[in-house]
Amino acid sequence: MNKKIIAAAIAATMTSVAFADISITGAMKANYKNIDNNGTVTNKVTTEADLVVTGKTGDTEVRFELNSDSADSSTPGADNLDIEDQWMATKVGDARIQVGTWNGSDSIISADAARTTGKWMVDQTIAGVAIKVEGSNPHDSGDGSTADPVWNGNVSYTLAGTVAGNKVSAKVENAQNQYKIAGEYAGVNYAYHLLNADAANSDKSSIQLGTTIAGIGVEYVAAQADSSATITGDSWFGDVTALKTPMASDDDIAGVGLSTNIAGNKVVAKFFSMEDKSANKDVDHTKLIITRPLAGGTTLEVVYHDEDNATSSLDQETVDIELAVKF
Repeated sequence: MNKKIIAAAIAATMTSVAFADISITGAMKANYKNIDNNGTVTNKVTTEADLVVTGKTGDTEVRFELNSDSADSSTPGADNLDIEDQWMATKVGDARIQVGTWNGSDSIISADAARTTGKWMVDQTIAGVAIKVEGSNPHDSGDGSTADPVWNGNVSYTLAGTVAGNKVSAKVENAQNQYKIAGEYAGVNYAYHLLNADAANSDKSSIQLGTTIAGIGVEYVAAQADSSATITGDSWFGDVTALKTPMASDDDIAGVGLSTNIAGNKVVAKFFSMEDKSANKDVDHTKLIITRPLAGGTTLEVVYHDEDNATSSLDQETVDIELAVKF
């Protein structure tokens, strides 16, 4: 009898493995950064590794992401292993349901939404319109509320689709609405993003235009904020909150970018200026990014970034050399 039980248990295990689809992916990068702050030079080396395990069976998917970042700890040997995205998704009818922990995505005007616990999302496409409802545990979205927990304060509703060839979306949130439109006209790609906040003087927006001229990619990007709003994005301009002169409320930013391939290297040059309204001056930025694929699937990227402030003590030059691999 015991042998039969053991055999049945082994068979059940083998069956579950046979029908499960498990994948392991990851990435690691090492950075050497040289920072010259008006003559004061610092050097540092950092590493970051990610390991992602994804399991699928039928319409159900589970994702588990581990991150080890040397910047998380200044004490040698201290624990810097984090659990980041961790969620399960499945389908009920035509609707997809996802529950767990994950963060959002960067835009030009806003940084990632913070990872929160107890997040949930239901999305479904009906007649070409993608409908998404998202939420999290009460008061876990950083709204600062101390009142009794209520669910509706953390729920957002998004509608997205295509209208006359344009990708459009509208997202209704607790204290703001977001609207996006993107498309192409006469060879020019365009994207507009408006965040319309309930609070006074707290709106912000961005516009991005791009085309190709004689094999060279050309872009114009600009972001504007009202007097009580702050551009916090970490995309085209880089992390604007981590600049030597970080963006503050009411500051605007705009610039142009050029990109091409030279001798197997991807070369990108960006020239942009931030309007520091509190100091009544502009901060000019020049960024050069060279990316080259190497043998073994690795990539070498060199970034030179010059921040030219009207106040010379706030000038800064940065050289960041990154070696990265994905598997």
